[in-house]
Amino acid sequence: MLEVKNLKKRFGNMWAVNGLNFTLSPGRIYAFVGPNGAGKTTTMRMIATLEEPTSGTITIDGQSVQEEPYAIRRMIGYMPDHYGVYPDLTIRDYLEFYSRAYGIPRDVRVSRINNIMEFTGLDRIDGKRVDALSKGMMQRLNMGRGLLNDPRILVLDEPAAGLDPRARIELRYLLKQLAAQGRTIFISSHILTELAEMCDEMLIIDKGRQVMFGTVEQIQAEMQESVEISIKLIDPETQAARIETWLLEQPQATDVTVSENGTVRLTYPGDRRLCADLLTQLVSAGFPILEFRPVMLSMEEVFMQITESEITE
Repeated sequence: MLEVKNLKKRFGNMWAVNGLNFTLSPGRIYAFVGPNGAGKTTTMRMIATLEEPTSGTITIDGQSVQEEPYAIRRMIGYMPDHYGVYPDLTIRDYLEFYSRAYGIPRDVRVSRINNIMEFTGLDRIDGKRVDALSKGMMQRLNMGRGLLNDPRILVLDEPAAGLDPRARIELRYLLKQLAAQGRTIFISSHILTELAEMCDEMLIIDKGRQVMFGTVEQIQAEMQESVEISIKLIDPETQAARIETWLLEQPQATDVTVSENGTVRLTYPGDRRLCADLLTQLVSAGFPILEFRPVMLSMEEVFMQITESEITE
C-alpha cells in the first residue's frame, strides 16, 4: 500500500505540489490527471525517490520514501515520459544491461527477461535493435525495463503519448493484466476517455493541489448537477401523452418534451441512483420502456468543469 500525506514540493517561490493526500491499494489502477504544469510529474518523481519533498510523507508498506530510498526502489517500477536509450543494443541486450544494473542474479535474470519479453510481446522481434523500434514497441520495451525488478507498484508517466489506437488498446490490456497480478498501477495521461475505461479510481490535481479523488462514477456524479434523459416507448402513439402527464407531476423532472417520433426528453438530477429510481417508477407505473438513456458528462467535460472552476477561484 502506498500512502501520501500532506505532500508538498516547492521550487523557488512556486509550490509545484501543495498538500496531496491519497492512498493507493494493491491490484488497482489509479489514473493521475491534471493540466500541464499541475504537478503530476513532480509527484511521480517524488514517489520514485528522484525528487526530495519539501514536506509531507510518502510511505510504501510503512517504509519511508525519504528515509529508505534504496528499499523503496526495489518495490517500484518507474516509467518516465521519455527514456534515454543505447541505440546500438538489441532488445535483449538492453534488458540484460538494466537487469545487471539492478543486481539481479544471472539465474533469475535470464528467466525474468524471457518472461518480460513474452508478456510484452517483444519476443516476436527478439534481436531487433532498440533504435529500429516503433513508438509502440519502444513503450513496451520501456515497460519491460520497469518490470525488471518485479515491482509491486508501477508509476507510469504518460505511457500512451504518441501511440496509435491499436498500441493504446494493447497497452491498456497489459496494464489490466499487471493489476490482476496484484500490482498497484499509478498512471498519468491526457487521454481521459481511455483512463476512465481502464482505471478503478482517479486523482485529479490542478496547480499542485488535490481537487478530487474517487471512482469515475463518483466524480461524474459530484460534478453533474442535472442530466438529460431520453426515453423511448414501445408504443409511443398510445403512451406518449400519458407519460408526459406523469412526468410533469414529478417535482424533480423539468423541461419535459415529446418529439414527433414519440421520444420523451426531460432534465433530471444527475445522481445515478435517482435516475435508476425514476426508471423503476416508470416501469411500475406500467409504461413499456424500450430505451432509457441518461446523458452523463464525459470525463473531458468533467475535467474542463473542474479546471475552469479552479481558474476562477
